Amino acid sequence: MTGAATGSALGRRRFLSALGASALAWPRVVEGLALRLQEGGGPGDEAFWAVVRGHFLIPEDRIYLNNGTLGATPRIVVDAVDEHTRRTAMTYPPGVAWEDLKGALAALLDGDADGFVLPRNTTEAMSFVANGLDIGPGDEVLTTDHEHIGGLCPWQLVTTRRGAALKTVSLPAPARSSRELLDVVWAGVTGRTRVISVSHVTFTNGTTLPVTELARRAAGAGIVLVVDGAHPPGMMRVSLRDVGGDFYASSPHKWLLAPQGTGLLYVAAPWRERLWPTLASGGWDDLSLGAQRLNHLGTLDESRLAGLLAAVGFHEAVGVDRIEGRVRYLHGYLRGLLEGIPRLDVVTPAGVELSSGMLSFRIEGVDSLDLQRHLGRVANVRTRVVSEYDYGWMRLSTHIYNHPGELDRVAELLDDVARVGLPG
Repeated sequence: MTGAATGSALGRRRFLSALGASALAWPRVVEGLALRLQEGGGPGDEAFWAVVRGHFLIPEDRIYLNNGTLGATPRIVVDAVDEHTRRTAMTYPPGVAWEDLKGALAALLDGDADGFVLPRNTTEAMSFVANGLDIGPGDEVLTTDHEHIGGLCPWQLVTTRRGAALKTVSLPAPARSSRELLDVVWAGVTGRTRVISVSHVTFTNGTTLPVTELARRAAGAGIVLVVDGAHPPGMMRVSLRDVGGDFYASSPHKWLLAPQGTGLLYVAAPWRERLWPTLASGGWDDLSLGAQRLNHLGTLDESRLAGLLAAVGFHEAVGVDRIEGRVRYLHGYLRGLLEGIPRLDVVTPAGVELSSGMLSFRIEGVDSLDLQRHLGRVANVRTRVVSEYDYGWMRLSTHIYNHPGELDRVAELLDDVARVGLPG
């Protein structure tokens, strides 16, 4: 067994051990899946990935390439939510053990369990940070022109309300190197810069930013670094300890395949007693609680947290490194197909260091929204058009439930459009 496989097995054992006393049925399903998937799982092992695909509810005639917006939850996650909801309706709610959930996330993302806060999405997480920092007149927040509205609007609101400045730098698309991206962002820093807020992986074209080096520079300059990490967890191996920075926000309902309404905010140790809560409930001012006081949100739907825990278990069962390998394999396969299509311009950078599981492009003379409607109508393909910032790109996301045959079909349709145009 390889080192990566051994690590994955240990992660599964930790996860299942935490659930040992649970009365719920789905942890046993996770264990059965892990046993079934012990062998194989190379990036191109189609037999292995067909077994994984069988755990999803996606119809066979559906080509789903919009995981960057919302992941297709596997059956085990759907069942966990349903089971928890039913037991609650029967007045036997099993509850979600916060320490178990935070421990599972800490093992998956290599962070300190005490640093996890669980809002509903990245937007809420970013709002917690923006509203919780002491920003005022004379301060400056630096961001980019590739930020999702969920990572941008909280800063727009706070800087407008408090009289601070919001500064935006333009990222190259496609970028040529991590150094180029680092230099562009850092060139926007001034003596007034209080916060830098950037994406780990951009939603626009899947560019991976050098957040670890940016965190190092920011720390040296006394600048707060906030990372919109909506995409990496579940797409690639993430070490929050290595990433660094002050705050890391994410949406497990994307690549981690958790239910809608599951968010994640990781708060670095120095901020767990300093960040002002956005929502106040019991214990909001009890600094001994650390980041956990930010989880005191009143009555909430714990079924989504049961689903999040099941999603973590599913990823551990399949294997984090296997998943990243498959995502990157499909991304490369799709890129190879698209680069052979005339008049199609890929705007996602090449190479493992800069790319991820999302690929964006445009076809000369073709409106991407019209193209989106065409693909949906003729082949039941779900895509995302990046209309923000007037980019007008089409974005395709590839995840573990996709297979090369689907990508062949989409590339064939795109090639037809590029050569003869959209049907009248």
